[in-house]
Amino acid sequence: MTVTTRLTELRLKRILLAMDVSGPMPATLSFAVTLAARFEAEFQALVLAQTQLARAAALPFATEVSLLAGMERRLSTASLQRSLEGLSARLNAMITELTAPARVPWSLAPAGKSAWEELLLELGEGSLLVLGHDGHHLPVAGGPVEDGVCVLYDDSPAGHAALALADALDRRATPLHVASGDEPSATRVLARLTSLRPRILILPAAFLAQHAAALRPLLTRLGCTVLVVG
Repeated sequence: MTVTTRLTELRLKRILLAMDVSGPMPATLSFAVTLAARFEAEFQALVLAQTQLARAAALPFATEVSLLAGMERRLSTASLQRSLEGLSARLNAMITELTAPARVPWSLAPAGKSAWEELLLELGEGSLLVLGHDGHHLPVAGGPVEDGVCVLYDDSPAGHAALALADALDRRATPLHVASGDEPSATRVLARLTSLRPRILILPAAFLAQHAAALRPLLTRLGCTVLVVG
């Protein structure tokens, strides 16, 4: 498959960024918005675990620990609501500032999920989920992508889209092919990722969902930015 053919298969409609209630790293947010501007896609920020936190706050014994002071205090529905409203206001201001120059359409909403793994099977065609692990590995907004892009792909439409995205970001990206349903091949690829230590890893959502148990600790160790293609 030629580069030209791959690029015709890349039609990103949504760039999604999933975050917990502590909010995203500014570099991760900036990178996700930059991708949305580059591919003329809508940017969607999703806040995880709001429903679960609301249920926990209603329990009579619920407490929270301040990250700044390290002090434990009672967690109530009212205090949680104030915290979430503050987070929403901060995110709205940050996203408005980042999306304004390129007029990127955007939205901010609760994800209705407790973890990003639960979003994988809902990623449709044309969707890209950004998982940022370490801000210093992220490209500067609007700048070129540095060396270290790796794409893990299979023969599915999402696999072809992952290849196209890698070509668009870095023509020198390292491709790693995995045959569908071939567990030994998948195991070898995961071992290769450890030695490659990519800065950015691109892969299909279905593969990540299938191998989440093995990939999650590996991605944490690598500290790379992960782009999941629907």
